Amino acid sequence: MLSLARSLQQSLPTLLHRSGATFSSSTSLRGLEELVVLSPKEDAKPPVTGRGWEAADLRKKSWDDLHKLWFVLLKERTRLQGERLMYRARQERMPDPSRITKVRKSMARIKAVLTERLAEHQDPAVRLQLKAFIDGL
Repeated sequence: MLSLARSLQQSLPTLLHRSGATFSSSTSLRGLEELVVLSPKEDAKPPVTGRGWEAADLRKKSWDDLHKLWFVLLKERTRLQGERLMYRARQERMPDPSRITKVRKSMARIKAVLTERLAEHQDPAVRLQLKAFIDGL
């Protein structure tokens, strides 16, 4: 178990760097501490969030940008789930639980946009590879 944690700690910075941290506005942390949820301070303000990604906005992005955004959203979803569990264990209400829904819907919209792009390819072999890629997300 310890070796698995050590292995993840060593490889996570590389994976996160490839995932497109340029989309994130948070401070740049590396390693497992990116996913650690800390208890909020007493005087902490509730999180301010924007809207989720709309399909029209996602259609303007390249394959690479969508792939990077997917991993940023995946990291955020994991962090939010940890936060939700922390508040549930403390029997408190999570501030702005709609953040989880926004991330989940944005991820579903990325998959929908990528699936739409499958129709653009005429070669069945390319379509099969792309479909396997999308299904693997």
